[in-house]
Amino acid sequence: MQVAFLRNTPPLSLSRDSIHRIGFVTSFLRTVWQDAPTTDQESFYDSTVQDYAALPLTKLTLREMLDLGKDAWFDHSKIIQSARICQEQLPRRLARRLVELQLLPHIVVSNPHINNVYRAYHYAFETLKNHPPVETLKDNESFSSLLRRLVDEHSPLLDSLASGLRDCKRKPHVGGRLHLDGFLESMLRSRISRRVVAEQHLGLGQPRSGYVGIVCTELSLADSVDLAAQRCRQVCMETYGIAPDVVTSGDRDLSMAYIPHHVDYMLYEVLKNAARAVVEHHYHHQYKHHHHEPQQQLLPSISVRICGGEDDVTIRVSDQGGGIPKDDVSRVFEYGFTTIDDYSGGGGGGGGQQLSSTTLYPPSEGLGDVGIINNNNSSRSSTVSAAFNAAEVLGMAATGGGHSRFKMAGLGFGLPLSRLYARYFGGDLTLFSLPGYGVDVYLRLQRLEGTEWAEVTTDDPVTPPLLFFSGYNSVDRDSGGGGGSGGGRSRSRKVVDFVT
Repeated sequence: MQVAFLRNTPPLSLSRDSIHRIGFVTSFLRTVWQDAPTTDQESFYDSTVQDYAALPLTKLTLREMLDLGKDAWFDHSKIIQSARICQEQLPRRLARRLVELQLLPHIVVSNPHINNVYRAYHYAFETLKNHPPVETLKDNESFSSLLRRLVDEHSPLLDSLASGLRDCKRKPHVGGRLHLDGFLESMLRSRISRRVVAEQHLGLGQPRSGYVGIVCTELSLADSVDLAAQRCRQVCMETYGIAPDVVTSGDRDLSMAYIPHHVDYMLYEVLKNAARAVVEHHYHHQYKHHHHEPQQQLLPSISVRICGGEDDVTIRVSDQGGGIPKDDVSRVFEYGFTTIDDYSGGGGGGGGQQLSSTTLYPPSEGLGDVGIINNNNSSRSSTVSAAFNAAEVLGMAATGGGHSRFKMAGLGFGLPLSRLYARYFGGDLTLFSLPGYGVDVYLRLQRLEGTEWAEVTTDDPVTPPLLFFSGYNSVDRDSGGGGGSGGGRSRSRKVVDFVT
């Protein structure tokens, strides 16, 4: 099959599995969360949320996910069991996030974007808490419909969270003293867990060959790289009018058990950063020295190498985008850090002038109608708003990305969230910058087959302080060191566990 996104660009060639993976998330297009449905105003004296937040959590384990999923093929009572797990665990996990949001400083929680996230979470908490217990398969159909709607409606909330963070950091006198990376890390880790719980259950009701729920048992990494590369080049062409080629080498036959949406998002974000760096760095170089706009054939390609180890798989992405400035290397994994507003170099860090999306070529007329085209050129399809372009369709399944996901950069969540996805299953994302040349990014994925993976949780809902201002000598839970400037009054807080 082929997917056509732009009037003047060739359609993308996608494998059947890639179409399935895109099709799995197109339900997002049915509804987009704008404003949380109104509910009765919370009473200050109502402790329901706090009571649920104090309840213990059941750890997610890969073995139980796969065993329950395989048993559900033959024993439909396992689907009901999975639904009951969702009904028990999701309200508890949402309650912990609500308490976490309640503990934010007033300047943060009063932000309209953050407040929208809170109202959406509270609505989902109340809705799931009050839903009747699933006893039959018919009950499960109703519950699954509700669960799918909530998953879809929460998809744009990542952008709300990112926009709220950006607004708060720009506040005079206050923004520079807010340290919210720990808060965001725990919020997003919990988001990954909740979506895995919900989508795994939904996947059991829609069995597909080669899948156990949402886990692909034989995921081709070469296909994943190709899909992400095609998406990346498409949005790069839309933004700049040119895009570097992506050349894949290594073990192209390598496959592993993994959640495709996670891999797709991580690869896409890494490749997008590399593509932006290459285009912007070489634009600066060619224009400065030769006084002409860069040409497609003069852009160096991005190299991707797939390496299989005994316990893990490493994907190296190498670009020639100029490297990362020394002052920025330590900040690339900070949530909200981006060079898009005060750009002084390439996306990968190379020196150069700031480029807008229209620096190289004039803006296009927009995406217009987007359709999925089969080999017979008959259209199966749907009209998609220009807000949902090539980049968004790939990213939204894993991240719940909203209206801003089509940009090449801007929110500063791509790399830190990609690293969080990798670490969730025991992998990692690291990078090495070669100033003046480029960047090597190493994405390490833990082999899930045969491993005893379990999420990190704690039964104790109370942990050391998480939120801190630089003037208060608070303790940084990630580093264990002091975070305050001299003269600040020491203060501690007890908060709900922010790991899950």
